[in-house]
Amino acid sequence: MESIDALVHALADAIPATQRLESPALRTAVLRTWASSLARSPYENLARSPQAPHMPARPLLHHVNEVNARALDLIDVARREYGLQVDSDVALATAILHDVDKPMIYRFDGKTFSYAEGRTLRDHGALGAELAVEQGIPLEIAEMVRHHSAFASQGLPGTVEGTIVHYADWVSNDFAAILMGVETIHASTRPVPKTKSEG
Repeated sequence: MESIDALVHALADAIPATQRLESPALRTAVLRTWASSLARSPYENLARSPQAPHMPARPLLHHVNEVNARALDLIDVARREYGLQVDSDVALATAILHDVDKPMIYRFDGKTFSYAEGRTLRDHGALGAELAVEQGIPLEIAEMVRHHSAFASQGLPGTVEGTIVHYADWVSNDFAAILMGVETIHASTRPVPKTKSEG
């Protein structure tokens, strides 16, 4: 396994949105959090880690970068179209880190998906928050990482930043599911029932 410093350097290239973080200290902590996750996993990089149980062959790296791009879009929309104040470092750092624990929880050997020994989907978010705090991520961001998953917690706070991460994650995940030809992960939370043609 590569050293943490080598992983940090590789991750800075792999996750371009880290360069958009205004705080150099936060940028370093975000990259070190991801590096620590990979160092504790069987994956050498995020392109090898699975995105989700329902589409394990899709690399987590794709999802992370898609969520980051959507978060940046929504930061702009919130400011420009709604005149809202957004702490872009909080929103973007949370977007970058929201799935930081997946390499430690998910296992995929190219054929079979499973969870790491002693882990379940319920660990998702909480484990990432612990790792983030350990690496010096501010508590506000770590708590949003903890609560971003509707399947493992009660969801994100109703702040502008929480709303940005929530929708960036959901739309990125569901668009990828449609692309991969699998059920959208958030279909069970739809406010409108499926039609006969959908199901």
